[in-house]
This record gives sequence, C-alpha cells and structure tokens, in this order.
Amino acid sequence: ARGVRKITSRRAGNVELLNRVQMFLHPGKQFLILTEAVSLDTFQKLKEDLTLSTYAYHIIELVDKLTAENQENPLLYEHLVYVLQRLSANPRQIWIRAFEAKILSNLGFISFESPIVSVAHPHLRNLLGELEEKTWDDIGKMEINQTQAMELERVLRYYVERVIEGKLKSRQFLKDLK
Repeated sequence: ARGVRKITSRRAGNVELLNRVQMFLHPGKQFLILTEAVSLDTFQKLKEDLTLSTYAYHIIELVDKLTAENQENPLLYEHLVYVLQRLSANPRQIWIRAFEAKILSNLGFISFESPIVSVAHPHLRNLLGELEEKTWDDIGKMEINQTQAMELERVLRYYVERVIEGKLKSRQFLKDLK
C-alpha cells in the first residue's frame, strides 16, 4: 500500500484493522500493490469499546491462525462478516462461541455433532451442535445461562488450542482485562 501513511492519502482511513474494505490490487514484481480501497463497513462501535475490540481481534486472530494464506473460503468470510455485524449491533458472548464452533466445523477440524467428540455433558454437546448448525438469526434467539456460557468457552478454547497447537494472544489479553 504505497503512500498509505501520507496524510493526504485517500486510502489511509480505509486500510485499517477491523475495516471491511473492497480493495483493488495490481500485481507487482513481488507483491500485490493496492491501487484503490473503498470502505464497506468500519465497525466503529467495536473500535470504540476496548472489550468489544478485543473480542473482534480474537475473531480475526482465529481466522488468521486457522486458515491458509491466499485460500478462498466464501462461507467463512460470510460468517466473519455476520459475527462482526452482530457483535457490533448486540454484544453477546454467544456470537463469539457460535463463530468458534462454525469456523472449526467449516474448516473441517471438528464436528460437534460427531459421536467421536468428547464432551462431558450431553446438553453441552447439543448446544455446540446447535451453534455449529443454526443460522445467525436463530442463534440470536438462543438463551444460555452463565454456567453454560463458561462451559462453552472452556470446551471451545480447548479445541481451538489443540488445533492451533498454542494459545491465542487475544485470550490472554481478555483475561488480563478482566
């Protein structure tokens, strides 16, 4: 993105983390060169709240750690946009847990509806299966209690950390924030 740091750059405000942007790229000798950028959504509410922005970074970090570079996945992109829009409009933990379940399933790492998956309680397995399969509108209608929310977070953190073979930086920051 040549010249994007200049004050007079038209692209500077668009090329920011947590912005949904339509980019026009031109192949250079080694890298693609950004020629134009148009903002589609800036998720301003997420950027203005430290906790919400940390959750949004968590979602972005998940995508970064779990996906291969330059590999298209329209369904994953759709889930990413949906979760950021819903988190911005109505901040709820269930959006993050649903995205975690959907990304693990969509990328083929695990299916919570599989009998192979070991989950302590059958109701938790059903809840994970629902988060994996339901639409975002249906997930928005779901109600879970504090105990279920903590169990979901624990189980999904376990599976994510096993897949990436490490810990997420955003999780540690959230822990320090609390």
